[in-house]
Amino acid sequence: MIQLQRHHATGADYRADIDGLRAIAVLSVMAFHFGGLLPGGFTGVDVFFVISGYLITSQLAQEIHEGTFGLLGFYYRRIRRIVPALVVMLAVTLAAGKFLLMPGDYMALGASAAAAAFGASNFFFLTHTDYFAQAADLMPLLHTWSLAVEEQFYLVWPLLLLLLVAGRKRLDVAAAIGALVIIGFGASLVWMDSDPKAAFFMAVPRAWELAIGALLVFLPRLPASLRGASVVGLALIIAGFALIRSTSFPGLPALLPCVGAALVIWPKERPAGIDRWLGLLRPLGLISYSLYLWHWPVWVLYRMYINSGKPLVYEAIALAAVSILLAVISWRFVEQPFRRLRLPPAKTVQAGLAACMAIFCAGQFIHSEEGEPERVPEAYAMRSLEAMWEWPCPKQDAMPPLAATYCFFGKPWKTASRKVLVWGDSHAGHFAPIIEAAAKEQPDAFLLYQGCPAVFGGHVNRVDPTIPDYAAQCRSERENAIKLLANDPDIKLVILASSWGYLPRLTSQDGTLPGDDKLDWFASGLTDLIERTQSDGRKFLIIGMVPQHQVDPTPCAYAQSSLWRAPCRETEADRRTMRELSQATDRVFLKIAADHPNVETVIPRDALCDAAGCKSNLNGEFLYRDGGHIRRNLSEGTRRKLADLIGLTAALERRPPSRVEATAKGASN
Repeated sequence: MIQLQRHHATGADYRADIDGLRAIAVLSVMAFHFGGLLPGGFTGVDVFFVISGYLITSQLAQEIHEGTFGLLGFYYRRIRRIVPALVVMLAVTLAAGKFLLMPGDYMALGASAAAAAFGASNFFFLTHTDYFAQAADLMPLLHTWSLAVEEQFYLVWPLLLLLLVAGRKRLDVAAAIGALVIIGFGASLVWMDSDPKAAFFMAVPRAWELAIGALLVFLPRLPASLRGASVVGLALIIAGFALIRSTSFPGLPALLPCVGAALVIWPKERPAGIDRWLGLLRPLGLISYSLYLWHWPVWVLYRMYINSGKPLVYEAIALAAVSILLAVISWRFVEQPFRRLRLPPAKTVQAGLAACMAIFCAGQFIHSEEGEPERVPEAYAMRSLEAMWEWPCPKQDAMPPLAATYCFFGKPWKTASRKVLVWGDSHAGHFAPIIEAAAKEQPDAFLLYQGCPAVFGGHVNRVDPTIPDYAAQCRSERENAIKLLANDPDIKLVILASSWGYLPRLTSQDGTLPGDDKLDWFASGLTDLIERTQSDGRKFLIIGMVPQHQVDPTPCAYAQSSLWRAPCRETEADRRTMRELSQATDRVFLKIAADHPNVETVIPRDALCDAAGCKSNLNGEFLYRDGGHIRRNLSEGTRRKLADLIGLTAALERRPPSRVEATAKGASN
């Protein structure tokens, strides 16, 4: 939407009803954008197209008739009308994006601002998004596509109109424009079949909508006896707001808002009630251009502030109020002063182009700098999944009978008098750096045996169709670890850590495990492993799962670390699920520990969760790599503090004595 021409409020030709129609159009667009309150509200843009075509063509036709038409004068007025408010909005949005947007989003904003500065944003969004796609909801300048459509239309229309009007009667011009409308509408329908995105974003398949407004200039005004046409027109517009959906638009449904707007504008007189009602909306119509410019960046940037969430009802009302306030400020201090400014046309055009070039250069710079990632230095350690999993394992080495190379930390394995096997899947991997920090002062050697959960491979397994031969792989890993434990009595502590939340996918080796027996089989399998691998002085430490997020929290935390963002939101359902997900397996661990003196358990959920929720930050750092894994690149201080908090440090300090310590103690007795 843009309204490129408004008759002066004091002029004889001024029509308050058109400002009222503008108000309806911009309010419908806002109602669509602000939470989808009006499903077809986006068709308010089409109403604006018709209004724009009517007003601009009215002025052009008058100038052609009077012999005063000139392209420089036309673009002089367009620049005064459009560029100041647009440039201010683009500049403020770029500035706000610096503090609110992640590098990738800021990079895209820069590119879209550069395109919008010179009326090409419809091409940008054609190639980068779908207007109705979810990703488009977070593009602050998406709405500028309609300004681009109009600007491209008016690059051609003045000269084309000059050719159509020259030497022809009014009705002949109307017939020619009517033919253009019909041809353009037909082309739009063809475009909808072959390329719906282009039919939506491009100027050519949209030109017929502006041409409908232009057609009204050359048609005889409807007589007073047909003034009820405006009522029909409003009904068509409102029907479009209520009935049209994005899946088939523009196409045939575009006739509703376009014909409706034409029927409101066309009559010479309207019913008194309609005029009065439209007149009441006039103040919003006066600021409709600025309101259209500001409402969408306000909405999107606030959504980015609340981490892509959906604003609550009271927030949406507040955002609408802020948009109106900004529109009033823009209209009063930007639009009106520049409309009254009387610079020579050539200088005005030069100044407008310079302002647009400044925005273009700023946008291109932001894009070329890849969104200025140095703005978020605190988030650098969270830049990718790979970075968050980085941990400089002190040594990688082979360990027969294990089949691959594994990570060793702590004291040298071969000479250590007490050894610890950390056994499990990726959750054993995320606990390894925490264990290293907690046991830094202890004389222990650690081996991280990361692969299948230790409980798999016996009489319990997991169905995983995504991994070929998963059961056989786990059996092999399990048997190799059992051999290692049997052959090395100096392994005095076995730490078992895994993603224990796979109970729904457990099965027996023959695939006959009933659902109700899964927990019992899991407990039986874990008990069997402990009893099979226990030896003199060997202890077992079972670590439960950390709280599992249902939605990956890292994008929110990444942004919040350095940008202006609201606290990450979790619903009560999310918090309840996080607390409850590991309760069943945690109870199994506590039962096994109660029945076996050589087994201890650490339950992170008990330390990290309370009635209000579960911790995601500690010591100034965000803990998670994704929904269920702890970052391995946490600082050593945070790793040590986390180990203390969940009771891991205390559990490691209660380690069983090494063979040397046990021998010395026996000799002293």
